[in-house]
Amino acid sequence: TAAEFETEAPTATTDRQCAVLTTCNVTEFETHAPTPTTDRRCESCSSNSILDCTDPSSRAAITSSHICEVARVDNCCCDELLSLTRVSGDVNVRSDETMLYFGMIREVGGRINGDGPSADNRGPLQVVNFGQVTRVGGNVDFKWNRITRVEFGALTLVDGFLSFWVNDLTSIDFGAITHINGSLALSRNAFTSIDFGTITIIGDSLILFNNDLTSIEFGAITRIGSHLSLYNNAFTSIDFGAITHIGGSLFLFNSPSLASIDCRNLGSCLCRSGNTSPTNCPNRCTQSQCA
Repeated sequence: TAAEFETEAPTATTDRQCAVLTTCNVTEFETHAPTPTTDRRCESCSSNSILDCTDPSSRAAITSSHICEVARVDNCCCDELLSLTRVSGDVNVRSDETMLYFGMIREVGGRINGDGPSADNRGPLQVVNFGQVTRVGGNVDFKWNRITRVEFGALTLVDGFLSFWVNDLTSIDFGAITHINGSLALSRNAFTSIDFGTITIIGDSLILFNNDLTSIEFGAITRIGSHLSLYNNAFTSIDFGAITHIGGSLFLFNSPSLASIDCRNLGSCLCRSGNTSPTNCPNRCTQSQCA
């Protein structure tokens, strides 16, 4: 077949013998292409190098040494990043970057640090595209930017928190993500609705305050490990969908159009304000718990 090569030719009395072709993994590159009678040969292209996109010698080494994996990326981004397949540590994005693409990278073992300077002096980053990345091993942090579009691509797992705090997002599609093992923070954007799609687990808190949300679909979420913060929005109704566990407090301040809510016995205590009528809700939280 196309996935095999011939190891022994047939004779008048014996059948040909075949073996499965070797496949180079994400930290290898092909040094010899396969033929009908020889296997593919691969060599490691991993390195403990640091790619610094502001350092010409650092960038040149990636190309000249056929490096596909680095220990860290600083001052992202540059064309050499797009040829990598793995970053074992952190990716640190320059505060003046306007677009972030991950090219052929399939895994980031550490954090992705994309914060702008501050809430009052936001960075110019507008687009983030995760491309072929399937896993991020640490936090994904994009606070204080002007992001209008996020494409999660092949991403399924974030082992830390995921934060797009203080941006210009009006919508978001979580793509193939199923697990966020830290918190998910999407506050101070311009959402009017949100759907969490295929996400099933949020390991820490879900934080969605100071948006323009009128509707929310929890999708496949079954578990929120800590708090659910939904205050300063414009909800008219909230349905907790498939959620069976909220490990911390429910924060439901300042949703004046929300006439009633059925908590379905979720959460450890309830922090609320206004005239929202609660049903099947936990006891009120103490003042310190609501702070």
